[in-house]
Amino acid sequence: MTTNTVSILRIDSSMRQHGSVSRDLANVTVARLRAELADPEIVWRDLKSGVGHVNSAWRDASLGAAAARSAEDRALLAQSDALSSEVDRADIIVFAVPIYNFSIPAALKAWIDMVCRNNVDGATAIGKTDAHRYKHAIVILTSNHTRAGADDEFATGFMRFILRFIGCNDIDMVDATGLANDKEGILRAANCQIDAICQTVARRNLSAAAE
Repeated sequence: MTTNTVSILRIDSSMRQHGSVSRDLANVTVARLRAELADPEIVWRDLKSGVGHVNSAWRDASLGAAAARSAEDRALLAQSDALSSEVDRADIIVFAVPIYNFSIPAALKAWIDMVCRNNVDGATAIGKTDAHRYKHAIVILTSNHTRAGADDEFATGFMRFILRFIGCNDIDMVDATGLANDKEGILRAANCQIDAICQTVARRNLSAAAE
């Protein structure tokens, strides 16, 4: 791997392993990015396998100074450190996000708490933005009935805020919502969106690597 290698982080948050539209579209997205880019690094984080949740011991460990943490504290924060490192390393993050009960899955919210751990209690706003590092997010939003942008849809706005917060300069949303109404047409449109987004993202990353 060279210093110009593009790193892609894929995050799946569907609890379904088979028959998941968000996973299928993420497969398409990563395959097209791989075809557009020169041997990218792919890191896959499947939240179906589980992610830790904030509890009292975890919160106490996160608040202490790094140098003063015990071995137990470091163990409690190990997953959080690993997830944050994956985000920091990524040039492109692909999120596969099915809408559960009008918003994001609980596992994805837990992932966000692990990555944005300094802001769990909302007392501070310590973002991860690095003005010198370009980072692009592609969010694949799926649902059977809830439509993106509707009054009862709370995933889009939250994801946009969080992704800007963790340092994503550009955010693209692939709208594959309302599948119960016209699955074939919606998937066809989503694939067209993915094609266009991947071409643009690849051009931007290849251009940045050449600078």
